[in-house]
Amino acid sequence: MSVLMVSDNSRSTAASRPGSDWWSPEIDMVDRLHELRSRVDAAVHGTVTLPAVEWDVPRRCAETLSVLTRVCIEQLHVLPSSEQQQAQLLFDLILDLQQLAMDWYLHATAMRGHRLADCAAGLGRLRGVPDSAALLDNACEELVLRCGFHRAVLSKVEGRGWKPLTINTRWDEQTPSWFSDWTSQTIPLTGGAPEAEMLSRRRPSLVYDTASAPVYRPLIVQAGQSRSYVVAPLVVGTDVIGFLHTDHHPLARRVDETDRDVLWAFADGFSHLYERAVLIERLKAQRDDVRDLFFGALDRIDELCESDLAAVRRVEAGDDPATGPGRKPVGLTERERDVFDLMVTGASNQEIAERLVITEGTVKSHVKHILRKYGAVNRAQAIAWALNAS
Repeated sequence: MSVLMVSDNSRSTAASRPGSDWWSPEIDMVDRLHELRSRVDAAVHGTVTLPAVEWDVPRRCAETLSVLTRVCIEQLHVLPSSEQQQAQLLFDLILDLQQLAMDWYLHATAMRGHRLADCAAGLGRLRGVPDSAALLDNACEELVLRCGFHRAVLSKVEGRGWKPLTINTRWDEQTPSWFSDWTSQTIPLTGGAPEAEMLSRRRPSLVYDTASAPVYRPLIVQAGQSRSYVVAPLVVGTDVIGFLHTDHHPLARRVDETDRDVLWAFADGFSHLYERAVLIERLKAQRDDVRDLFFGALDRIDELCESDLAAVRRVEAGDDPATGPGRKPVGLTERERDVFDLMVTGASNQEIAERLVITEGTVKSHVKHILRKYGAVNRAQAIAWALNAS
């Protein structure tokens, strides 16, 4: 899923943006471009059709600057030499247009560098997240708060489909109601959709216009109101396990190549962090299993040693438990007697735990004590000696 732009009017959202946001200079430069276009239109007396100025994909503003500059130069070529004042006006316009073009280029270059640096810093923060589940929970927040996007969605791939998991937006503190309706649904990975192509390409896709792109319209266009978005795959090993979708909703700004590069850098780094977290979790689980086996073996060895020593002492005392007649009664607690009575019937530890309403671990502890008291090496021996004694 992914989303972008509801309104084409940049000024309708400009009032709500924080002054420190990275896109604020762009809107200011669009305002300058509006003014310069009006001056060029007045200079040519409306005889030339000029391109409209929209805060859309930034490259269109660059193209508009180029067109306006060319119109001024062409007007100078046909201007009579006597029109000195008009020529000076056109010269000034050309200089102002070139100054804005340079400002635009420097801003775009600087912002790309800043956003990539913030992306790296965000990945550095995520490196300290304790587990894979927490990584998934924090990914979209980093994209919105640190990387310059306004909406981010994380989805998981399941077979030939993908399912939205989490969303984070710059403007809303709670999950949008329309998104909750899609978290339990699987979107098919079919046709020429950007998400389907990523299963083999493993590279991000930039959708300039969802109106003409083969996107999943019920979610992306109708529910998410998207006009433009970037999507990048999350790759672990050789498998695409999920997607990250980002855009600038609800600002009237389409995504561009910088958005694609920033998301690609984040998705690539995040994939490595997630793979590392999963590997560490598996290693910890294996460590715990080995630890349980090791200490279980030690307990078993201790039991065997203790039972063997107890048997030797009985033989030395003339009370061999194997012969039965000289065997002394074994004192069991009331709970141990309950457990032992069920052992005699052949009940398993789990069945004993269910009958006595205790945990299986408690049953194992009682069984261990019973074996030690009887000096037996296993359950069958303890039962046999108990029956002989009786």
